[in-house]
Amino acid sequence: MIETSPETRLAREREHFDRVYAEEEKSEDLRLTDADKRRYANPPADTIFSKEYYFHLLSPLKEKRILEIACGNGVDACLAAHLGAHVFAYDVSPAAIDLTRKRAEQNGLADRVHLQVCGEIEQAFAGEQFDAVMGFAALHHLNLNGLADRIRGRLKPGGVAVFAEPVVNSKTLDFVRRMIPYRPVEITEDEQPLNDRAIMELAKPFSRIRRREFECVSRVYPLFARYSKLVSAVFWIDSWLMRVKPLRRFASVVVFALDN
Repeated sequence: MIETSPETRLAREREHFDRVYAEEEKSEDLRLTDADKRRYANPPADTIFSKEYYFHLLSPLKEKRILEIACGNGVDACLAAHLGAHVFAYDVSPAAIDLTRKRAEQNGLADRVHLQVCGEIEQAFAGEQFDAVMGFAALHHLNLNGLADRIRGRLKPGGVAVFAEPVVNSKTLDFVRRMIPYRPVEITEDEQPLNDRAIMELAKPFSRIRRREFECVSRVYPLFARYSKLVSAVFWIDSWLMRVKPLRRFASVVVFALDN
């Protein structure tokens, strides 16, 4: 991560994701698939997939008011809205908000997805409180100083904040991963993957944390995504590895819920 002012960092993030989502809007079918609608409707607690567990922690979504941090391409906002939530999503990137708006419209969800361009959680839909706050791969793009209290301040009593985040708890494994010739377009020069210490700092103002680790060897699945049986196999391998507590530090994704 480059050391810089929060304003400069946000400006660079905005510029990067404006390019990413403008291109995605041109190339992608914006309709939710029937498979995804079924997959995330009621995922089990013991799922081997991080995004399914993320939606498990958010469930049930029926008529809940959800604040989404950094909505990105809008897929998760639209999935949550399809599952019955009223989603209030914000992003620093105008292109992300435009893409999310169009995705919501194409899926008949425009009345359930409310959008705002901004970069700070206290600015987003100011004065409103929510049943849940959610963010998928969002926090590692943000300044974490004081963020936990600001998240908690947007929650109703008994609310929950749910996040899925890339983590680095092993420098050796992180070095090996960096040698792999695959770089998602979401990666920016300013981002900083979380570690266990950062997650526990975020958890301090809350009554409890629920968490699970995911993706050790399966982190490289995009390299062979066309081989579905092989992809499933490596995720199953990871699910067994993550049952061994000392091996959890080698996970590359942590999904966690912070209960207010």
